[in-house]
Amino acid sequence: MTVMNELRQRIESRFPRNAYPDPAPRAFQPAAVLAFATRVTDAYAADAKLLDEGFSGSWRVLLDHAHEVYEAVRPCLSIRYSTRTVYAGPEDIVADLERGQLEINTEHCEHPLWTPEENCIFRIAHDVIPHALNLRPFSLEGEVLSYHDHVRRAPAEAKLALFTEIFGYAAIRYSTGVYPEAQKCVVFPELLADYEASFLPSARAAN
Repeated sequence: MTVMNELRQRIESRFPRNAYPDPAPRAFQPAAVLAFATRVTDAYAADAKLLDEGFSGSWRVLLDHAHEVYEAVRPCLSIRYSTRTVYAGPEDIVADLERGQLEINTEHCEHPLWTPEENCIFRIAHDVIPHALNLRPFSLEGEVLSYHDHVRRAPAEAKLALFTEIFGYAAIRYSTGVYPEAQKCVVFPELLADYEASFLPSARAAN
């Protein structure tokens, strides 16, 4: 069995998919996605808080999930950490995984709730589930779809944190060209509801 096949089996058996629809192709067009990402970026910049205390539980659930993914994949991989740009796309991650290894970038790891080590554990889950197993590219559309991949595997309570950690972070990167100076644990339930109403074929199926 190849390493990728073993990783896929481990994820499928331990984190069965829950229902969350794909975006409707007619709605999920680059200009529309970028316009929505700009709305998310503006909301992120306008919120002075670093932390929404009342929603910190969503990040705890998400971190617990990331730890579970890490424990599931760790027996298959030698994981290294660096400050260089490691991969140009998902195919590079897959090639490294097939060699039984994964390299995680440790830059931009300052976080209101997670230690840098915990942030890297989430990055491991992010590289394996959407980017390697689902071949999501390093682009705005690819990262938005990777949000869907995570929602399908994670507890429902992690959804708001996932929207900020994946959608929000990608929105800033791809609408401004740079990552934010500091990550925030703030939630945007109205924007999430607008995204689902605008881009998903059935918002009711997402809730």
